[in-house]
Amino acid sequence: MKSLKESWLSAVDKKNSIVCAGMDPAEYLMGRTEKGEGLPAGKEKRHWALDYLEAIAPFCAAVKPNLRYWGGGRDLMVVEEIVNVAKGLGLVVIQDSKEADIGSTNDSGIFYAALRGCDAVTLAAFAGNMEEASKQAKDRRIDLISMCLMSNPEYERVKNMWVRVSNEAQPYDANHIMMADGLPHVRHYIQLAHDAAKFGLGGIVIGAPSSKNHLKDEEVANAAHYFKDGLVLVPGIGAQGGEVPILAKHFAANRLICNIGRGLMFPNGANSTPQQQTAAAKQYQEMLNQLRAA
Repeated sequence: MKSLKESWLSAVDKKNSIVCAGMDPAEYLMGRTEKGEGLPAGKEKRHWALDYLEAIAPFCAAVKPNLRYWGGGRDLMVVEEIVNVAKGLGLVVIQDSKEADIGSTNDSGIFYAALRGCDAVTLAAFAGNMEEASKQAKDRRIDLISMCLMSNPEYERVKNMWVRVSNEAQPYDANHIMMADGLPHVRHYIQLAHDAAKFGLGGIVIGAPSSKNHLKDEEVANAAHYFKDGLVLVPGIGAQGGEVPILAKHFAANRLICNIGRGLMFPNGANSTPQQQTAAAKQYQEMLNQLRAA
């Protein structure tokens, strides 16, 4: 069975693209339609999703259904259909469910993602159990992508928390360590990047830095220093204004899974047509391929 990295690089080569299509359409009743973030009244979500997949597939290498947007009625059955159709279209599938529990509960989430045929599932190791989750994923023959640097304002405080670490098997750089009570501590995001590499995860999540968020070039560089080989899932591009070139300074462009959500789903608002979605996907493909060429 191919690893996530092998599947991704193969899809990148075949599609000539590093675009990942986000799939998190807000229901009309969520009240986001006027903001261009949700489906119009009366739009059947399954048909929208299948049309969307067909529209963007020629110009994307992956699709990322966010399970928080697929929680009603027969939605999980539709997700299984989405996975099957996406795989048939040559797309890598990332289940975005941010598994964040302990032991058997995480394993259940990983089990169902693998059962659906996904290539990877996102992880938020809130309980500090990344190693355990990694072993569970390996047993289920699926990869994990762990949260590392998120762009929301609240995360600025979280990323800078000092975390006690062991400095034995895979040491941290001395300039990243603060000693407290005789024990080494590092910033939380550095620990997450370090452990993702240590435990063999397929990828980490780093939001696209911009002038509108708190992410810094130095932090991206630090994450890259520890996470040298895996993939980087990059949200925040498109409508959120994230800048991919900062990431491309520190990671090879083909390692970047550049997720576009609203910019692909609703390029012209709630009533965007498949033709408009196709045009948007091609535009993002070309834009990011300029970065790859550079």
